Amino acid sequence: MKSIYQFTKFRSSTYNQSLQYLEQTQFDPNNKTAILMLNLGGPNSFQEISPFLIRFFEDTSVIRIPFGLGPYIARLRGPAKINKQYEKIGGFSPLFKWTMVQGFLMSKPQGSGFLPAFRYGLPLQEDAIEYAFEKTEGRIQKFLLFSQYPQYSCSTGGNAIRNAIELLQKYKTIQPKLEVSVIDSWHKNKFYISAMANLLINKIKGQNLDPKDTIILFTAHSLPADFVWDGEKYPYYIYESCQLVIDQLKNMGIQIHFDLSYQSKVGLNKWLRPATHHALNQYIKNSKFKNILISPMGFTSDHLETLYELDIQLMEDLKKDIESNKKNVIRCDSLNDHPQFIAALSDLVIQGLGNKKCSSNRERCIDCKFEQCDIVNKHEL
Repeated sequence: MKSIYQFTKFRSSTYNQSLQYLEQTQFDPNNKTAILMLNLGGPNSFQEISPFLIRFFEDTSVIRIPFGLGPYIARLRGPAKINKQYEKIGGFSPLFKWTMVQGFLMSKPQGSGFLPAFRYGLPLQEDAIEYAFEKTEGRIQKFLLFSQYPQYSCSTGGNAIRNAIELLQKYKTIQPKLEVSVIDSWHKNKFYISAMANLLINKIKGQNLDPKDTIILFTAHSLPADFVWDGEKYPYYIYESCQLVIDQLKNMGIQIHFDLSYQSKVGLNKWLRPATHHALNQYIKNSKFKNILISPMGFTSDHLETLYELDIQLMEDLKKDIESNKKNVIRCDSLNDHPQFIAALSDLVIQGLGNKKCSSNRERCIDCKFEQCDIVNKHEL
């Protein structure tokens, strides 16, 4: 049995802060496999907002802010803007809560347990990995890196996977036979598509909407346009998911129009368009549709982008136009703990654990700017 000292030497400065969240998973010391549920994360309290933003803005593979101004902007942006937004949704992000619910509900083979592992919010990836080693006293044999982003992007799911692989490589000196498998994209998973379609049809029927008078406006997290210019395929994956959902609705007897927009732009650079705010405004003012049904695509759980940007900010900004044009704007529920979504997670875990090696062998984008992208294909795990 390995000495516990060999693992504690890798502890980060945030380990004790993350510990309170990791212990809630009831991770069994006898587990041989850790399922890391990789996501961006969010602040679990007001005190965590500033550190969360600083970590996020320091990552130049996501936010390309010149002259090293990212952390400076984060320190200003938190008190000036973001704190107020979180205050309006209860003072914290519910992303950890939903990850815990999903982790407990999804099926897991015997000998495996889940751990939330976030890129910028607590519990951080490095702390979740360290916790798995310490909790099992080195008996952990395999990690499943499970991206919670259905549509792959090198800036989100790819970013989280690269970082986790880099962190795990240092443990090879302690656990030479350590195995790693990856779930990096699942935008066509049949259970995921079914969950999205069922949420929409439930809203259509529950609100007594006539499909002929209704358009579904899918909204996805935007991305800097230069990522796409470099060869990023993310917008194509998003559109493919949207089309599959619409096809599923058609098979269920609902023929309906749809469109796609993007939200959550940060900074002054060009991002994917049309912006959700602009697209919705156009459909309010210039379309024949009486009902506009907003559906979060790629946002699997409620958090700031749905609860504040869509439910509060968007509706407040466009309230007068909605009323004057006599439109009915409704937001479809997020996946959260929908049974079909839990079935998707369970299905993906079973598939992922069946892979004996890292299964994320992706070619770099044609004009990729990040050398670290090669880590997924060149690591020794």
